[in-house]
Amino acid sequence: MGRKYISILILILFSSFYLHEYYVSITDGKYDVKKQTLQFSIKFIGHDLEKALEKAGTPNLQLGTKSELINSNEFLLKYINSKFVIKNNGKPLQLKFIGKEINNDDDIYCYIETEKINEFGQLEVFNSLLTEVFSGQENILYLEIKEKKVNFTFNYEKTINTITF
Repeated sequence: MGRKYISILILILFSSFYLHEYYVSITDGKYDVKKQTLQFSIKFIGHDLEKALEKAGTPNLQLGTKSELINSNEFLLKYINSKFVIKNNGKPLQLKFIGKEINNDDDIYCYIETEKINEFGQLEVFNSLLTEVFSGQENILYLEIKEKKVNFTFNYEKTINTITF
């Protein structure tokens, strides 16, 4: 009888390290007045991002290892471009991959920025990152443009939000 309880306890402990019930990405965006670009950092849970990349047909990038593919940043940008789109007055803005940071705690930060933006009108944000893999995925965006601060939550059902200046 005691072995059964110990086995169940061990199973619960080990599964808690590999499974999590919350699926969330956090994107911080800020307008750089000097460069006239929107700059974003997107925080992913590493194994969630890898699962989405695999589903998208991307080869195993081996992110953060000595065997990481040389062109992994191109694959990351391709995925981000397919799931994260910013439009200013209806015109999609080009995204440039600045870099990434991979932490030992399984967090991956991707840094991107837009092309120059001289004037804001209506800004539309599309964000469906990881929703094709996790139906409960929540994507939180904190955005600061000059004096205006907004935050939005995106999910499987709500992928677009708009800000008017």
